[in-house]
Amino acid sequence: MQTRDLKSERPLSRPLLIASGVLVSLNALHGLDHLRQGLGRLTTEVIVGGQGLLLLALVPLILTLRRHPTAPLAAAAVGLWTAVAVAASHLAPHWSAFSDPYADNNLDLISWGQMIVLIAAAATLGIVGIQAIRDRGAASMA
Repeated sequence: MQTRDLKSERPLSRPLLIASGVLVSLNALHGLDHLRQGLGRLTTEVIVGGQGLLLLALVPLILTLRRHPTAPLAAAAVGLWTAVAVAASHLAPHWSAFSDPYADNNLDLISWGQMIVLIAAAATLGIVGIQAIRDRGAASMA
């Protein structure tokens, strides 16, 4: 008796794959930009939090590559959480050990632009994940 591999029958979601890959790449670049700026002004919480966001960004990418059914949910959660976390850390005034307000640090346009693009990419991943969830729900009702 031959068993079927249901994962291979599920289509690979190109929008999820692209949005997840972009977020991982931009998150890594953001970390490199922090190295370029100098880590001396950062708290341990900011450094660990940033590395945590990078590792978290890998989850929807890996799930999408594996065609796992929870990939859209992971994309929505990780994308939206990352957008909020990066904005709270870098755009809001100092509020905790997780704060690294760019306005207080006299950073260049490269740092500002890269951070804004990272937030936009994270929000986009969240929206792509939500849309994939909605599409799956609509397809199951048809």
